[in-house]
Amino acid sequence: EPLYKDEYFFGTELLIKPITKKKDNVMNRSVERIFLPKGTWYDFKTGKKFIGGKRYVTFYKTEDYPVFAKSGSIIPLAILKDNLNDTSSPKDLEIHIFPGKSNTYELYEDDGVTTLYEQGYYLKTSIEFKYLANDYTVIISPKEGKTGIVPNIRNYKIRFRNTRIPEKIEVSINSEPISDIETTTIDNDLIVIINNVESNKTLTINCRGKDIEIDAVRILNEDINSIINDLDIETVLKEKIADIIFSNLDIKKKRIEIRKLKKKGLNELFIKMFLKLLEYINEI
Repeated sequence: EPLYKDEYFFGTELLIKPITKKKDNVMNRSVERIFLPKGTWYDFKTGKKFIGGKRYVTFYKTEDYPVFAKSGSIIPLAILKDNLNDTSSPKDLEIHIFPGKSNTYELYEDDGVTTLYEQGYYLKTSIEFKYLANDYTVIISPKEGKTGIVPNIRNYKIRFRNTRIPEKIEVSINSEPISDIETTTIDNDLIVIINNVESNKTLTINCRGKDIEIDAVRILNEDINSIINDLDIETVLKEKIADIIFSNLDIKKKRIEIRKLKKKGLNELFIKMFLKLLEYINEI
């Protein structure tokens, strides 16, 4: 399935759409047209869910970027506390798990410098995600290679994206239950932290509970509201603009009503921006 211009897959889990448009300084966002392949995709930063096989108009602040993870994605990240240029295998791993589909990811590690991997000095670790709507299981186990390639002890932060705190969390190492875990939430994500895990053993995390998956469908109105709220204009005018943008009027009448706000004190720059925004919305 062909992608749109400038889009590319990064590894097996991610789709990238580099920002190629100059930022609209009034809106304080870059506007990008994106096509997502069939399936379900999630904005990596926000966790917002997009249905694939469609194109979208999206808005990005300077600190944002169009990176999408497919459903069931398993994305290991190194937590580098001191040296950001360290290429050795990390002791601390943060693994993002996106809901919706079972998947297995093979994590390959070697010393990052020499050719010793040709002599078998590497380690392949399987990270398996078994997905059911109310039952998630993650199994992390060494599969191939030699010990000593990665730290003997590892700390894991498993980040279940768009997931509520479940009724039950069970963790085991080599099938032996452990209770020394920490759970917390960040935004819509469930974080399970397990420290001091021997890297040659199998770690299993199971989360069960009704309605643990948060269905974070991307709603365009939220994006538009965010743009309106960020603008340096009076609250009364913001409310009038929102009433027009979100009304059932056709686009021609919306444009007329936005122009009328000049008499209410809305700067010409903002009027032009909102007329442009209406064109973007009309594309969808």
